[in-house]
Amino acid sequence: MKKYLSVILSIFFIVAHSIIYGQRVIGDCTITYQISAEQNTIDSNSLKSAYKKFYVSGGKSLTEISFNGFEQKTYYNENTDDIYILYKMNKDNYMRKVSKNEWEQQFIKYKDAKIEILNDTKDILGYVCKKGKSTLKDGTVINFYYTTELKTIVSEIPYEFSAINGLVLQYEAIIQNNYRIAYTASDINFNPVPTEKFVLPKSGYRLLNNNDKF
Repeated sequence: MKKYLSVILSIFFIVAHSIIYGQRVIGDCTITYQISAEQNTIDSNSLKSAYKKFYVSGGKSLTEISFNGFEQKTYYNENTDDIYILYKMNKDNYMRKVSKNEWEQQFIKYKDAKIEILNDTKDILGYVCKKGKSTLKDGTVINFYYTTELKTIVSEIPYEFSAINGLVLQYEAIIQNNYRIAYTASDINFNPVPTEKFVLPKSGYRLLNNNDKF
């Protein structure tokens, strides 16, 4: 009886939270992002077919990035200790396994970033998005837009926007410490993601160790 009552109270709290804050917590979805860049910063032709897709199902996520013949897939499961990153360049396939602690260290520059919410808003896919500004310790400023109407169970960019109570639908990234590119959500599909989408390939990839450079 106590266990049953606990489940009921948990469901009530989740529903009440959604009603009060008007936020939909997404357990299954696919978000597609277009990739663009400022003029004269990178070859625009190389971005014409570039995209990023973020798949969520329960506590699992998969992030796919395709860019000018290069593909990267990142498999995350909140119930396991390791993260798997797959790389594909032309005919060469590689796989790297990292612990969650090692993965977090790769994003250490975002730790303790100063987040400022601005007055600007814009519409992205029918959602009113607030503008935010993240200032890193080195002074780098990253702009982003997020909606408070949605939030995924697993975040695609947890270290950079961990303090944001919502879903980031547009944000900037700096590559090679020089070029600034933008990811903008172009589609959100709320259909369940097939289980096989999160199954790692058993062959066809060379396993990289920590000393291998890619």
